[in-house]
Amino acid sequence: MRRIFYTGLILLFSLALSISTVGWLKGRQELEAVTVANETLRKTLGDMTVAIAQKDREIDRLTQSACGTDESRESQRTGTALKKD
Repeated sequence: MRRIFYTGLILLFSLALSISTVGWLKGRQELEAVTVANETLRKTLGDMTVAIAQKDREIDRLTQSACGTDESRESQRTGTALKKD
C-alpha cells in the first residue's frame, strides 16, 4: 500500500513540475517576444529622432536663406516689427 502511495506522490509531483516548467517556458517565450518588440521600437524611435533632427536643420537652413538677417528672423518668429533707428 505504501508503494502505491509513494508512486502516486511521485507521479503527482512529476505532473506538477511538468506543468510549472511549461508555464515557465511560455513566460520565457513571451519575455523574448516583448524584448524583440522593444528593440524594434527603440530602433524605430532612434531612426525617427534622426529624421526629425535632419528636418529641423533643413527648416532652419531654409528659414535662414528665405528670411535674411537674424533680426528679421527673430521678428518673424516673435511677431514684432523691426525698429528703425
